[in-house]
Amino acid sequence: MTLHKQAATLTMMHAFEVLQPLLLLPYGARVLGPAAFGQYAYILALSQIANMIVDYGFSWTASRSAASARDNPAAIAKLFAEVAAAKIILCLGLGLVGLAVHESLSLTLPMLLCVMLTPMGATLFVWWLFIAVERPWQAAVPVILARSLAFVLFITMVESPSDVELAAAIQASIPLLSAVFSFPYIVPIAIEGSQLLKFGSVIRQFREGWPSFLSNLSSAAAAALPIPLVGYFAGFHAAGQFSVAEKLIAATRIVFRVMGETLMPRVAYLAHHAPARGVAFVANSFWTLIVGGSLSLGLYLLGPYIIPILFGPDFNDAIGLTNILYVLPFLSNVSFCASSLYMFNYGYERAWVMLAVLGLLIFLSTSYILSHWMEGGVAVALGVVAGESLVAILSTTFFVSTRLAAERCIDTAGARDM
Repeated sequence: MTLHKQAATLTMMHAFEVLQPLLLLPYGARVLGPAAFGQYAYILALSQIANMIVDYGFSWTASRSAASARDNPAAIAKLFAEVAAAKIILCLGLGLVGLAVHESLSLTLPMLLCVMLTPMGATLFVWWLFIAVERPWQAAVPVILARSLAFVLFITMVESPSDVELAAAIQASIPLLSAVFSFPYIVPIAIEGSQLLKFGSVIRQFREGWPSFLSNLSSAAAAALPIPLVGYFAGFHAAGQFSVAEKLIAATRIVFRVMGETLMPRVAYLAHHAPARGVAFVANSFWTLIVGGSLSLGLYLLGPYIIPILFGPDFNDAIGLTNILYVLPFLSNVSFCASSLYMFNYGYERAWVMLAVLGLLIFLSTSYILSHWMEGGVAVALGVVAGESLVAILSTTFFVSTRLAAERCIDTAGARDM
């Protein structure tokens, strides 16, 4: 499939991923109210953290392996079985930990089940495999069906603040619904893969995925922790305000998801088979910063008008938060080109991991320190921007410096030959 067709398919899929929760926001915010809506956002944020742990970075390492072996069906089936087995082990372990600590996290047992629905579904729904082998429609169709069904269920069944657990369960079950709809594509691969599965291979997946797990943990934690942190610093009402601002920022991430899932398999393939072409491909990807800058400018100019119209005056505090967070699309665009595309695919995984961890530490420390002098939501928003800025600056510096060093080596070798 050509890059244009892949991009079109992924755009449709991610449009549903972004628009479905965005369309539910005005209804959910008004029906649940700020406090219950904050609790709803808190549950979903924890479900994303749980999913991040169970994913273990396989969506990076396994996707890269699948992209380079896309013409080998047996290798693809074996990889699927290994990753599925590893995720099942992690999911069971995380469920036991959740049972032990759910009360300290202010979760009832039904809330804990809501949290675990997302990693359970993501264990069975192997979207990363479909995208890696450049068959994105096999991921898009199940996602669109699942999102559509969840939208109808939410609108028809969630009617008051007392339905907060039901609302969270509906949204958290989307990966599980997607897995059910994808069974026709997965069953043949699963049958072949189960015959090739060996315990030692599962252990190898854990070992190979460890660096990506640390980076994925840091990046996903930086995305999922802000709402729980705001809830901890300032309560569920403030978390609800932050959630509205964060959802507007999240609406722009469809662009970067499409970019990543379109370009990442191609760069992974080129890095393995034609490294010089891959580096040039990454350099050209920086032209997409025009898109990131436009999205940030649009959020800054339109955000103050969109929030009152969609959510009403009860969520006006989200306007100030949006005016802090509006730079994130541009910063994420920079990090995607220099860090995700280049560092991950060209053998700089250790530096890639360290950079992600450093960004998380800057976010957490800045948020904590500032929370003593300003409102919790503002402190966390500034912390998020600080962490993303550091990653964008350092990853770009790394890309430019390593490319210049490589060019100097080529020039020196050419001079010697002469």
